Amino acid sequence: METKTTRIILIDFENIQKFDFDNIDTTNTSIAIFVGKSQNKIPFSLVEKAQSFGDRLIWVKIAGDGKNNLDFHLAFELGRLSERMDKDVEIVILSKDSGYDSLIRYVNEMGIKTRRIANPAELSDSKKQLPSSNFTNYIVNNLNKIDGQKRPRTLRTLKKHIESLLRDKAGAGEIDAILEEMFIKGLLSEINNRLKYTFDAAEEDR
Repeated sequence: METKTTRIILIDFENIQKFDFDNIDTTNTSIAIFVGKSQNKIPFSLVEKAQSFGDRLIWVKIAGDGKNNLDFHLAFELGRLSERMDKDVEIVILSKDSGYDSLIRYVNEMGIKTRRIANPAELSDSKKQLPSSNFTNYIVNNLNKIDGQKRPRTLRTLKKHIESLLRDKAGAGEIDAILEEMFIKGLLSEINNRLKYTFDAAEEDR
């Protein structure tokens, strides 16, 4: 990574596969995409866009197995960057995995501007509107009434739950917008592919 950049984005590709940077200024942005060992299919549109970055974008293929293997690689790269980057360089982790958050707080305490986002639209210079839905509050209120132990624990089961609630009122795009809004607002996160609901103070970390 070149030190002349003003922003570095580290992407957890195991956690987020759908993203684009068409609506932001990437002139001074460098990107590292961390790809899991078993992820052998990369969308052509992403590869095509990646080529335009030249040496400002690198692919990091994880060789080993392990539940948190990619997370460890990304965390190691964050540590390396923290040692050699200028203080005015912002480091952004693109992931819905809140497991990074405690490390990010520690890095910020060292004076390195670091944050995690769940969607590229959260970048300060993004021209893309943040995903949102008129049904989000309804879904959150419904989930809040369900015992924490009985809430859907994976994205697949949560999508099915939302589909059953909305029936023919919303299509797949609307359901995706609901989920993205919940992730962006911090109402929902993932840890080791398991959902964590943060809108309920009684919800325990699991």
